[in-house]
Amino acid sequence: MVAIAAVICSAAFADTVVPRDSVVNWVNVREEAVPGSHIPVVGHLHPGESAEFLSEVSSYYEIELENGDTGFVHKSWTNRVPATASTIKIATFNIKVFGKAKSEKPAVMAELASIVRKYDIVAVQEIKDKPGNVPTLFLTEINSDGSDYGLVVSERSGLHPNDKTSQEQYAYYWNEDTVHLIEDAGLFEDASDQFQREPYVARFGVNDGNFTFALITVHTKPERAVAETKALNDVFIWAQNQFPSEDDFIALGDFNASCTYASPSDFTGSPIRDDYVWIVPDDADTNVSTGSVCAYDRIVMTDDGEEDYADNFGIDTVSSGEVSDHFPVWAEFHTNNDN
Repeated sequence: MVAIAAVICSAAFADTVVPRDSVVNWVNVREEAVPGSHIPVVGHLHPGESAEFLSEVSSYYEIELENGDTGFVHKSWTNRVPATASTIKIATFNIKVFGKAKSEKPAVMAELASIVRKYDIVAVQEIKDKPGNVPTLFLTEINSDGSDYGLVVSERSGLHPNDKTSQEQYAYYWNEDTVHLIEDAGLFEDASDQFQREPYVARFGVNDGNFTFALITVHTKPERAVAETKALNDVFIWAQNQFPSEDDFIALGDFNASCTYASPSDFTGSPIRDDYVWIVPDDADTNVSTGSVCAYDRIVMTDDGEEDYADNFGIDTVSSGEVSDHFPVWAEFHTNNDN
């Protein structure tokens, strides 16, 4: 199991320089960091504008203007503003038997929608609605308060003949203000029938920053949780072939990888355990039942993602088993640390 470590990359977030409140017209940006009106002016920094901080030279800041020109401004007329790191939260949520009956319960739908709105993107499992209406109905509920979320939904998984009785859909819901869909790769091409419900893969990017990532969501068959979780290594490889320019791959969903279905020792020596970063630990409790502590729901990523991971994850809650028998699980990622 790859250890999780916080990665701080200060260069990814540049400080800025702005005019002081006392500046009425502009601050001269000069060619050299020396006093004197004879030093050529290469540009101006106006109130309400900012420039990227490059370095500090005695009584001057070296800056880069929006047009790419560089120069120096005096500290007496400007302030240096520390950069603020921005993050997004990526979540996974198994919504128990999410079909027509649940969609007709207003209080339950309202609670589910309020949960999704906490996150920038949510992978949803266990959509059991053969006509396929529930994902869009849920999107309407999410956006009923004026939010602007998008949706991409898989075909019904369980494509092999022996899996037809357990078919479900997956869906990704994302906040259009912070995240956008890059490409939908569809269900994993499971030629050897490793999964009862083939994992669903799509690639996304943040709107403000350089973080792009591919998500792999899965709902394993409980009785085959060990084998199917190990087989996620093949899904990572397949997804990497779909998106060869991407370096951040995150598997998230209901692995059923705990309690009576799996133990940590079952994965010892396997690539899925040794070659990836497991964010949600084995002793986490993602199970609503009060009679057990089970880390069913997991988030696992390629080790390249460590530079983007903000070293922060959590387990949300639901009001009752009527909403779901799983808690939502989330992890936080930097939006501008991608190299």
